[in-house]
Amino acid sequence: MELARQNRRGTVFNAPYKLIPQALLLIAFFAMIICLTLLLSCSNGDDTTGSQGAGIGEVMGSVKDEDGNPYPNTVVKLSTGATFIETKTDSDGNFDFNDVAGGTHEVTISLPLSTEGVTNTSTAINVQDNQTVTVDFVIRPLQVKAHLNFGNVQLLEEIKDENGNTPTDPDEPLYAENIFDEPLGLLTAIKTPDGEHVTLSEFKSAQGNLMVHCNGDTSIVEIALEGMIPNGTYTFWLAYLNKTRSVGEPIDFANDFVNFTNPPIGSASGTENIVVATEDGTINTSLQHTSCILTDEVALVIPVLYHINGKTFGGGHVPDPEEMVQMLAYFQ
Repeated sequence: MELARQNRRGTVFNAPYKLIPQALLLIAFFAMIICLTLLLSCSNGDDTTGSQGAGIGEVMGSVKDEDGNPYPNTVVKLSTGATFIETKTDSDGNFDFNDVAGGTHEVTISLPLSTEGVTNTSTAINVQDNQTVTVDFVIRPLQVKAHLNFGNVQLLEEIKDENGNTPTDPDEPLYAENIFDEPLGLLTAIKTPDGEHVTLSEFKSAQGNLMVHCNGDTSIVEIALEGMIPNGTYTFWLAYLNKTRSVGEPIDFANDFVNFTNPPIGSASGTENIVVATEDGTINTSLQHTSCILTDEVALVIPVLYHINGKTFGGGHVPDPEEMVQMLAYFQ
């Protein structure tokens, strides 16, 4: 039988006198805890690109309308829980996410301005090792109402009566007030090409809508307006905004516009945005622009300008006495 005795260094066995210090026991215990922790971490690793799953795959797809026209610069998001990455469609409307971790993800598009989804705008996918998942989105452009630049919806408070006040009498003649150019406050009579003074009721008869179709790096702006000034000369402009503004909400000229001088639809020279109304004040036409204006910026307002003297002024500064804004179309 082995006999044991205690001393200050630990437990000593009389035969063959083996020493087991208490410190050694503690070290072994903590080593075991560390090993278990590492094993658990390895088995429950968190992948920032995908949910739990094996391998690497690819996610690709497109954003097009029902006619197959591509919409470039559309924002596409690939998300897994709170983690996501973004890309934009190319000029052919295609997008591609490479090296996507296997598992469940969600693909979502941010709709271009004034469009709606024909297919769902968000879809769940499952990525497998060495496989490609294809997600094609189909969208539809919407008609956008053209609002009269008067009353609750105004880009500029430029429509006045002969005394420089807001007109209220349907039969009173209208004037356009200088807002930017000297002399400020100058009133210019708004007349038809044959010299008739336009009244408030005639001005307020204008109505209609615009619709934009993108096709790669071009846009077609379809214009359908009526009640415009008969035989009047009009131009159409791109007032890009860096934030969304609802119809009638005030626009801060110093901070909300992307460009100091708003570009014309079509050529930068302003030679391709000119339209003349018919004798009954109707405009039914299309204009073309060299980008997808529905994905260029965060928001867009298209002002429709009437040229009082019948002359246009190109793509530069808008001279106050020669024009006034009659209609506004908000693309949001």
